[in-house]
Amino acid sequence: MPQWYFGSSAGQTGPVEDHEIRALIQAGTVTPETLVWRDGMKDWTPMQAVPELHVQALSSYAPPYAATPGYYGPPAVPNNGLAIASMVCGIVGYCTCYFVALLGIPAVICGHLALTQIRNSPVPMAGRGMAIAGLVLGYLGILITLGFITFLGIAIATGSP
Repeated sequence: MPQWYFGSSAGQTGPVEDHEIRALIQAGTVTPETLVWRDGMKDWTPMQAVPELHVQALSSYAPPYAATPGYYGPPAVPNNGLAIASMVCGIVGYCTCYFVALLGIPAVICGHLALTQIRNSPVPMAGRGMAIAGLVLGYLGILITLGFITFLGIAIATGSP
């Protein structure tokens, strides 16, 4: 029995059994525009273009399942490049100490752009966690730098005669 994968707002979901995806279609969770994939399909396809998922086309006999030789698992869901850049900028900023705010700003910008791209992508896209990690590290780096500058300014203002 084929196992299905489908795109959702959280990214790739699955695997689900044949009867489960049919129940999701009946419930309206999987819509005709939802991208679906199973082993043997070349690429992600809108559910409406997959004849075997049409509720009216259900038959009592399903042909035997044939696996593609040499292929193991669903196609890889691409990572968002801006999410990777956001996380790398955030981490490198802390490793260099002096550039935490300078690298925190691109981390924040790339993180927000990555989340927007992931949310609006018609194909499931991974990287949401990396984008959030980059945002957190970027905002904390900027906050730490601003706190240090404020502390330094107060120390200079009160310490000088």
